[in-house]
Amino acid sequence: MPHDGTELEPEPSADDFGAAEESLARLRPLLGRDTPEYRDIRQALARFGARYGKDRSDLRNGVRLPKNSEEQAAADLFQGRMTEEQFREVVKADAERPVDIALLDVFCGACEAQLRAYGRMIQTIIEIATDQREPDAWRRREAEVGRHVEEMRKELPLRREQLEKVFLFLAELQARRSGDPVRCMNYLAGSAHLVAYQVMDRAVKLWGSSKKTAHRSQTDLRYAYATSASKLFYESCLRALPSPSDLGALMELERAQARKALRDQARAAESAPSAPANVNIQAPTVKITTPSLQVTAETASGIGKSSSKVRVKRDVAEEQILQHLKSRPYDTAKEVAAAVGCSVGLVANSPAWRANQCRLKTAEKEGRDPKAVEIDLGTVTKAGGSHRAQMHAFREAQGAQDAEIDAREKELFRQIEEYQAKHPDAAPQEIARAVGCTAGDVERRQALLEQLLAEQCESAEEEDGAERFGKRKGQPDGQNRQKWIPRKV
Repeated sequence: MPHDGTELEPEPSADDFGAAEESLARLRPLLGRDTPEYRDIRQALARFGARYGKDRSDLRNGVRLPKNSEEQAAADLFQGRMTEEQFREVVKADAERPVDIALLDVFCGACEAQLRAYGRMIQTIIEIATDQREPDAWRRREAEVGRHVEEMRKELPLRREQLEKVFLFLAELQARRSGDPVRCMNYLAGSAHLVAYQVMDRAVKLWGSSKKTAHRSQTDLRYAYATSASKLFYESCLRALPSPSDLGALMELERAQARKALRDQARAAESAPSAPANVNIQAPTVKITTPSLQVTAETASGIGKSSSKVRVKRDVAEEQILQHLKSRPYDTAKEVAAAVGCSVGLVANSPAWRANQCRLKTAEKEGRDPKAVEIDLGTVTKAGGSHRAQMHAFREAQGAQDAEIDAREKELFRQIEEYQAKHPDAAPQEIARAVGCTAGDVERRQALLEQLLAEQCESAEEEDGAERFGKRKGQPDGQNRQKWIPRKV
């Protein structure tokens, strides 16, 4: 039957009808269950729950309380206490507000829920793969792993702008604290929550790949034996993933540091002196006269100044940071940034800041004045490294890891090629046993070869077509080729 382009609404399930009855019992307790009105409302609520989910349906019907200001606005809109225009204004203001403890708690709570799902996924896979009493337990239990994966893939209950602000705030906090990215095994990022996101995203992809490989091993006769996705994930992928407890410890520590930083900001804002009310500022008049121009301007504190301070360039800022710390070694990163005119993150990541921290430790051990311990470009390079090494250390480390992985993969592919040259009819599983890898590695190499061959064939067809096009125009071979071949992005 052809599809007319309209989206079919899902049919309500028994759980949807149960949730609808629960909502009716809370909202309309006196409405009889045998009346047509009750049946119509029950059907409408069940359809809404099937389409938008039980969580949103409970929020709309008042079964559960709102978790944040946006959900409170949505509940007010659903229940007629707010217009759509007011709702849009509230949502816009909520998206533009700076990071505070309430926003941080919503973000961290959602991330911790995903981490718990990751832990249940790992635990279930280990239980299935190590079940000696029931070797076929994967047939009935791998669906549990799929449910945990779906929980991990749920979107965070924040808008894109809010997520960007929270991740940036956590990265700046890490830069002020140590200046180094957060590392957990081979995963590296600007914050612990971003590391956890990378790990869970990798785990989801590895589980999908394991399921595909397991399905091929069960249906393709070229495989020597069949395996399950749980066993394949347990044997090949689990060792490359950090444990949930390690990720949880990093996230908990980062959350505590973020809450402390936000509380300190709130205290500083409260203690800052505010401008007294009903103050009339009389600005003197300055007259500038030239032969062709006469300008009258008013000068006063804050009048005619830009709202944001012009930031200096990075190279200039690093030299100024070094000169400032020579004379004021005990200044905080915020004070240095204010004096130089740059961001706090730039100060915390600069080599001069690192060298000054080492100088303070040395002076404290020796019982001397920090100014007596000389700080120059040599000590900066020794303590903090060059600017490139400081700012891009994690990229260089990642590049070294990628180069090592590429070298191992190249050697593995060479061994596979040698074995296939001697045994051209060998199955992937046989090659894997002989070389010491997995059948997926053999298939991945074959897929890369086929992709390369297809690209070469496509390039040859384009060149041949370009030559024929030039000949039809009565021009030498290859002319107009650059105009004819579509540009690849």
